Amino acid sequence: MANLQVLKSRIVSIEKTASITKAMYQIASSKLVSAQNAFTQYNQFKSAFDEVLNDVFKTTENNIFLNKDNRSKNKLFIIISTDRGLVGAYNQQLFKQFLDHIKDMDKNNVFVIAIGRRAFAFTNKEKLNRLNQEVILNHDDVNEATLGDYIDDLVELYVNNYYGEISVFSNKFINSMTQKPENEILLPIDIKSKVNQIAHDPYFYEGSKTDTLNDLIMIYIQSRLYGLLVDAKLSEYSSRIMAMKSATDNANEALEKLSLKYHQARQHKITNELLDISNSKL
Repeated sequence: MANLQVLKSRIVSIEKTASITKAMYQIASSKLVSAQNAFTQYNQFKSAFDEVLNDVFKTTENNIFLNKDNRSKNKLFIIISTDRGLVGAYNQQLFKQFLDHIKDMDKNNVFVIAIGRRAFAFTNKEKLNRLNQEVILNHDDVNEATLGDYIDDLVELYVNNYYGEISVFSNKFINSMTQKPENEILLPIDIKSKVNQIAHDPYFYEGSKTDTLNDLIMIYIQSRLYGLLVDAKLSEYSSRIMAMKSATDNANEALEKLSLKYHQARQHKITNELLDISNSKL
């Protein structure tokens, strides 16, 4: 009797777990669509903006935002993780890649901004020089103001050569089954040269060219961060979909096995009761 009760309790528990993982799978799937749309729109903007940015900076000599020489050894990394778990190896592979990247660096030269609860906990554990003292939440509704309070200061510290490089560590969406951690350098900017293209300035500037370039830099930083956040969110949803599908499949498989054991035990109990009744009549 006790055995039947234990099996029944386990079946009910696994059924509840399966219903939760299935619901989370469906939620992540619905959110994936909006993230894909946002990512497509961002890439259209990025393509047009990069063309303008490349043209402008090709006519700019010795610009501090392009210069890679004589830079400070201090590097700032913005790490984008999730707020919640149940995303498979999404965060673990990101943190492992980051630690591999900085393993030969002096930790005194490594500074981080952690976006997401998991990254915040990770930087605490590794005792890294983290700039944000409070958690910066990685909301589902991604917006370009996530690091709005930091961007002006970060650009100024880069210009003053306190940071020699500013980059973002995040997961990039490859396909629905693959997300790859990568480090994208924001500053200094890497201008892509075009073959046989002569540098010329096709633009007229309202106000000074310097002010215009500074405004472009702010738009560049904000838009890149937004794009990387959207990309990371797309990767998060894909990873959660795979994790929840796997969890649901495992739960259903366990339910089949437990149901079989339960029915066998119940049949055995009924058979014993019938034997007891039969024996009592003899």
